[in-house]
Amino acid sequence: MSVKVTSEDIEKRLDEYGNSAFVVTVDADFKIKVVNSSILSKEDFLICAPGQGTLSNLKHNSSVTLIFQPHTEGGFSMIIDGDGEVLDPEEGTIKISFINGVLHRPA
Repeated sequence: MSVKVTSEDIEKRLDEYGNSAFVVTVDADFKIKVVNSSILSKEDFLICAPGQGTLSNLKHNSSVTLIFQPHTEGGFSMIIDGDGEVLDPEEGTIKISFINGVLHRPA
């Protein structure tokens, strides 16, 4: 079961889900990298500092997925797909433009 999340929902959803999410990227060899990072909303972007491996992956593929865990067993996870860009290589920060999102749980 899924519920659509829009870019207008992000602030409210971050208040609901908190700012800890799994950040998923893919490297040049299509190997998936998953890290956990704090997520902040700033202007029209989601900002995080996931580490150098994720920054390296963004050189080859700008797709980023954020997965926020449900608060209860059987609850909805929030999944956000976006386009990532290195914001500050020295700080290890990236900014993510929202593409789409869903709240998802097993049917």
